[in-house]
Amino acid sequence: MMFSYPCWIRFQGRTLGLIWQSEDGTGDSDEDTDRFLTDGGRIVSASTVEDLLALAGRHGLELETAIDPECGIDTPQDLDGLEALLELAVSDDTCAQLLNAWNLFADIARSVGATLDDRGPKASKCYDKVFYGNNLECITPAGEHYSPDFSASEQRLIAEILNRGRTILASRLQVDPETEHTPEQPHRNQ
Repeated sequence: MMFSYPCWIRFQGRTLGLIWQSEDGTGDSDEDTDRFLTDGGRIVSASTVEDLLALAGRHGLELETAIDPECGIDTPQDLDGLEALLELAVSDDTCAQLLNAWNLFADIARSVGATLDDRGPKASKCYDKVFYGNNLECITPAGEHYSPDFSASEQRLIAEILNRGRTILASRLQVDPETEHTPEQPHRNQ
């Protein structure tokens, strides 16, 4: 059984809502099945809470995390300018942002039958450094702290993977035509 969750991103200067889906863990496969809702091979999105709720409804989905149109949009995952994080001093927060973006792009690629080309010894080493740099309590021993040091070639490799993710998303993103509106084109419910 797939569970559906709202996922807000900041991409190409816009805040968009996507629907992330994950299995309940009862499957027999070790294969990662996390993905984003697609329609016709494209990632569907909405620009408001109301529009995301309508999008989920049209696809027969109930979102596991309640979203209230009165409360507005949760803080979106910023996918613009991720490379700038690689120039900052490494922190738990920068590693968390990089890891979240990397995982999100992997799920997006899987959703549309593409690949980030992020496997292999060098990419795996970079991923592990980012992962352990989060210093999660369940992973990092008490009293210890891991702060990864990325070489210039590792920074380039991470930037390449993130850029591939953005390219895949840009080429496969579908703004929901049922709900998309601009100031020049009033929302259909107004």
